[in-house]
Amino acid sequence: MADRRTQALATATRQRTERAEKAVEKALRHACSAHGPVTIAGIAAAAGVSADFIYKHQKLRPQIEALRRSRTAASPRAGGHTDSDAEAAESTLIRRLTQQLAQIRKQHREEITELRAALEAAHGELLVLRRRLQDDQSANPR
Repeated sequence: MADRRTQALATATRQRTERAEKAVEKALRHACSAHGPVTIAGIAAAAGVSADFIYKHQKLRPQIEALRRSRTAASPRAGGHTDSDAEAAESTLIRRLTQQLAQIRKQHREEITELRAALEAAHGELLVLRRRLQDDQSANPR
């Protein structure tokens, strides 16, 4: 029984991997005909797979890197700089930093909300203590 389940899982995994490979190959063919930058992250997103899947794949990764190199050699930017892959990497970096900044801002807003609530609670406690002190002083005049 367990052996049959193991075989079924292995078959499902193999089929999922084959579908992912086909999707990456299709995205790679599309990238060949398109004129945009070729990045592993871009191909992975177009194929609906993780970049890690492509990085670990011994057949697909070299194909993508070869296409990237051929684009680099075919279309250098003015001034001898790197190709649009550098722009894509910069764009990815900007996007990641923007996401990181948004996350930090969200954390700060949450912390500020918590601190304001704590401050309001402290003000309430101070008010209660001041009233008690006034009551004690009025009940026991010196």
